[in-house]
Amino acid sequence: MKIGFDGRYAEEDLVGVGKYIINLVSQISKKEKCIVFYSKEPKFKIKGKNIKSIVLSTKNRYIFEQIALPLALINNKVDLYHAVGNMGIPLICPVPAIVTVHDIIPLEIKDYFSYSPFPLLSKLSYFVRLYTSLKGAVKIITVSNYVKSELVKKINIDSSKILTIYSGAPAILKQGILPKNLIGEKYILNNGGIDIRKNLDRLIEAFSIVQNKKKYIKLAITGDNKKIRNNLQKLVNKLGLVKSVIFTGYVSDKILFALITNAKMVCYPTLSEGFGFPILEGFGAGTPVISSDTSSIPEIAGNAAMLVDPGNVNKISRAMEKVLSDSSLIKAMVLKGKARYNKFNWSKSANEYLDLYHNI
Repeated sequence: MKIGFDGRYAEEDLVGVGKYIINLVSQISKKEKCIVFYSKEPKFKIKGKNIKSIVLSTKNRYIFEQIALPLALINNKVDLYHAVGNMGIPLICPVPAIVTVHDIIPLEIKDYFSYSPFPLLSKLSYFVRLYTSLKGAVKIITVSNYVKSELVKKINIDSSKILTIYSGAPAILKQGILPKNLIGEKYILNNGGIDIRKNLDRLIEAFSIVQNKKKYIKLAITGDNKKIRNNLQKLVNKLGLVKSVIFTGYVSDKILFALITNAKMVCYPTLSEGFGFPILEGFGAGTPVISSDTSSIPEIAGNAAMLVDPGNVNKISRAMEKVLSDSSLIKAMVLKGKARYNKFNWSKSANEYLDLYHNI
């Protein structure tokens, strides 16, 4: 069988969906031929014995999906197409197609498109592409039962068309070198990137409460988003935390793992999440995790993380203070985290996908 994959979310610096694509294709290629379609040369091309990369050079997502991709699927005799990033199935698709929906966060977060240069156009485009992909898919995959329930509730998708397949946990990597400004420091880490849904303003406010009592502690935030980061920097300045809050920008996986491993805790009070790779990264590194009691987080974290109301700054700060001051709690959280981490396996996930591919 020859399976085509949408590789566009793995073209730039790798975040959740990009890492999902790389892990999935790498596993599937052990048993089937894979073709990954990009819109430009990727920074980190997925390589392997049964993996072929094809660049359909276009910056226009509609030309990619509606013209270039269908022709490429035919020319390369692809048997099945897997749109791995929430949407991307052509209106007229020459082969059976499935779509993985990681989340429908733009339907959950108010003013999600407010940082777009063209908010109304971006919102319309999202709805059209999501709806047509869901309708055109032979099967819809969700990465958590929470996302499945949201599709049924908010878009009225027939639940029998949806299958939940949990993603595998991120690999435990050899540590890289910490950024210079964090070497020897004691810090809390937010490793989920900078986005409107990550609730970073409340995280910073909660941290300011903790930092007033524990002057030594710092907060490190990974990822980048120029507009949102500028607003966060203004908040940092206002709270007098310029020397205590460190924005690392995008970092390599090895540096990220070093950041997670050496952190006092991962604090990830996200407003909404379809799965939650940053939580599993913390578990795998043996670092205590604080996260939200909303969306998919309880489903993925189980009892291994300390879950709080992401809308309550005081509850977030109290959770951080508790972890910083209770060594017995830390040991218990680390043990539970490692056990939870081991429940999410990419080999198991890939076998579930392979069963689905063959059934289709």
